Amino acid sequence: MKQLSGHDSVYLYAETPSTPGHLGLLYIYDQSTAETGTVRFKSILQHIEEHLDISHVFRSRLMRMPLDVDHPYWVDDENFDLEYHVRHLALPKPGDWRQFCILAARLHSRPLDMSRPLWEMYVIEGLDNIPSMPKGSFAIYTKIHHCAVDGAAAIDLAGLFHDKSPEPDREIVERQWKPQPKPKLGTLLVNTLVNNTRHNFETSFDLINMLPAFGKKLLAKALRQDMEPKETVVRPETRFNRDHVSPHRVFGGVDFSLEDIRSIKRAVNGATVNDVLLALCGGALHHYLQDKDELPYHSLRAIVPVRQNRRDRKGKQTMAVMTPPLHTQVVDPLERLEAIQWDTSTSAALEEAQGAKDMTDITRHMPSFTLALGIGMATHSHLSRKTLVGIGNCVMTNVPGPQWPLYMRGAKLVYVSALAPLVEGLTLMFNAVSYDGRISVSFQSDRDVLPDPQLMEDCWQRSLDELRCAATQQCDEADAQVIHKVRIPKTAKRKPNASKSGS
Repeated sequence: MKQLSGHDSVYLYAETPSTPGHLGLLYIYDQSTAETGTVRFKSILQHIEEHLDISHVFRSRLMRMPLDVDHPYWVDDENFDLEYHVRHLALPKPGDWRQFCILAARLHSRPLDMSRPLWEMYVIEGLDNIPSMPKGSFAIYTKIHHCAVDGAAAIDLAGLFHDKSPEPDREIVERQWKPQPKPKLGTLLVNTLVNNTRHNFETSFDLINMLPAFGKKLLAKALRQDMEPKETVVRPETRFNRDHVSPHRVFGGVDFSLEDIRSIKRAVNGATVNDVLLALCGGALHHYLQDKDELPYHSLRAIVPVRQNRRDRKGKQTMAVMTPPLHTQVVDPLERLEAIQWDTSTSAALEEAQGAKDMTDITRHMPSFTLALGIGMATHSHLSRKTLVGIGNCVMTNVPGPQWPLYMRGAKLVYVSALAPLVEGLTLMFNAVSYDGRISVSFQSDRDVLPDPQLMEDCWQRSLDELRCAATQQCDEADAQVIHKVRIPKTAKRKPNASKSGS
């Protein structure tokens, strides 16, 4: 019997009817590679059933404690029904990209049933008219709650459902699953007493260990502020930062060659793939808001989760957060990339990320009742605008996937993208996922905030075309004319690049 951590419980406590806390994964398959040329729903259902043992999440539901006196427990669902979780849909004709995006947005907007295992899977047929996708393709949309897995873990977990060749990679061993009986409330209350006592000791121990490092950070920050001019972090208010989030979603995305991204990266010394994605994001938002006549004077900022090289006491890789400016006020795309590369490589940015990580560590030590009450109050009173959410205008994630083809029942996986939950005050999410030499960037937003997903897709494509032209001189005539107009001579050299890890 496993228990949610304080950090994972936050995604549960922060959920509201209009801001469900699940992640989404979208896969599109070419079924012509299957042995018979088609893959039937019954075969996919059998495939899923054969792989349910890869994680307890698929057959476990959450059991919350009365008044949230302790974090919820995972317990076996005695009434588990696979056909409730795996469903079959079809797009109406003509089966184009916009129809597919509308369906994905609608599915993603619906909350999960919290009385069942926290995942659903939809097999979608009829993708007959999507450019670059084979006619007759089918898709699988999976949603799973963020309290069960994070974005990278969801990609890893979903990868275990696939094979590296059209033939199955492993022999399926039939196992008879028998649910464990539901634990008694008295037993869980005893666990609560033990957990709260242990948390008190762990809190004291960890705080003692954190104090020296925390003191050094404060001293370093004070010295730097004395030596450097003070700079206030400014997040301009945009349409993407409304307090109220409607229950309606919009979804869209673009798909690029990973080699295009890497060729741009090589044009700027020290730049990473993440830097290029942030520069493309800045360019896309520049064009989108300019088209709306809403481009602010100050740069928009992104909230960027960062995986760290160290692990916590349970062996999990730790996460931190950076909030770099996207330099949306800069017209020159290459200058924008250079500025972002400088910002993300400075010690101040890395210190900011570690500081955010320290703040998230606090949730591990807070009592469940206090954490649930505090998160609920913050969510319903818009206090999230005073926290990290209030610093950024959007979220930009980048999850690397496998760089080799994968298969489902012989059907080749040809497209992967991800969807994320929205929160109050932050209604625009960008998610990049790389797979087999391609990188997809999808976005989710409130339908009232971003009513024209086609325009956002066009802005991303325009941003790539302009940056690729400026960085590699691979231009068509229209891009070359635009770049020629915005290029300006550099009058000052940048400081030397700081060391930074990245791809």
